[in-house]
Amino acid sequence: MSAKELDQTRDISVQTSVVNEVIQITGSFFSGTQGGNNTFYTKKYLNITSGSFISGGFFETIYDGSPSSVSSSALIDLSYGHYSASYQADSSTFLPTEKNRVYKEMAGLLLGNTKSVFSFNSTNYHNLFFMMFKRRVFKDEVKKGDLSISLQITGAIATNGSLVTLSDAGAASAYTEGPAGAEANLYSGSVAVGKVYYDAGVVAFHTGVFYAQGVPSPNDLYWSGSAASVLNGLNQISVSGNIDNIIDGFRNRINQVNLQNQVNLNSTIYFCRAYNNEFNYSTNPTFVDSENKVIPTSGTDNQTRSYICSCGLYDVNNNLLAVAKLSEPVKKSPDNEVTIRVRLSY
Repeated sequence: MSAKELDQTRDISVQTSVVNEVIQITGSFFSGTQGGNNTFYTKKYLNITSGSFISGGFFETIYDGSPSSVSSSALIDLSYGHYSASYQADSSTFLPTEKNRVYKEMAGLLLGNTKSVFSFNSTNYHNLFFMMFKRRVFKDEVKKGDLSISLQITGAIATNGSLVTLSDAGAASAYTEGPAGAEANLYSGSVAVGKVYYDAGVVAFHTGVFYAQGVPSPNDLYWSGSAASVLNGLNQISVSGNIDNIIDGFRNRINQVNLQNQVNLNSTIYFCRAYNNEFNYSTNPTFVDSENKVIPTSGTDNQTRSYICSCGLYDVNNNLLAVAKLSEPVKKSPDNEVTIRVRLSY
């Protein structure tokens, strides 16, 4: 076996490429209409407080099939968070409501501080919906500038009411870096109503997107129950209902979610060069005769020839790190040179 040291400036190249996949999640997954059961695609949870089971967990999970089926996969988590000044002082050992806990958890994850308040377009918002894509959906990150969310803002739940589209148009060049990585505004028309956190796979926007110009109607927005009523409106439910009550109305108003995920491929390319006077001999003991003379492999010119079958990459301590196998042996002799291009992707 022969070896040589790579030239760090000439023989090594580092490159980054991306692979994108279009993802469409239609409203049928959120409402469960295809299965004929309102919870066909949705999994709900219970939470335990003071040793007692409480109906309504911290979030709901949307699947591409029945949650109980081994062949179905989780797509997205939906939750709602409500800011409360009561936790700013951290006077309690356990926060008073699930909605407060969600807001604090997401603030810690996305803003870097559990006491921070979400702000869009220089306005603080205390009531937020959170859409959290599963890692298998958004991969390394959500592609910037290609996210859109279509929501029903009028009519009864799961009917063909008027739609509003939220998007991150322009984010490919207008994103910033925050505690959770790349982030950019989510717009309703030209108004910033939320943010997309691309590396975390999270979208956050305020409840006002469901109202025309962000102003609640006098009768509030019909959100749940069997009849339009202030008691069944979004404002009322967000205060008196649990997270499941809020999310049940929210997910049934999602018409479609479109995005592209992104896989970032980091590659290092090694150019393993064998010049005319290199690697023409084998370290195999049968390559020499009993008098330790090199045996020419073939031909009438008495030139030695070797055949390169693989290429190994070693660290500075001579530890083998990777092996590249050639599809067929490559002849090496004093009258030719060989360059083997080895690509490591991670």
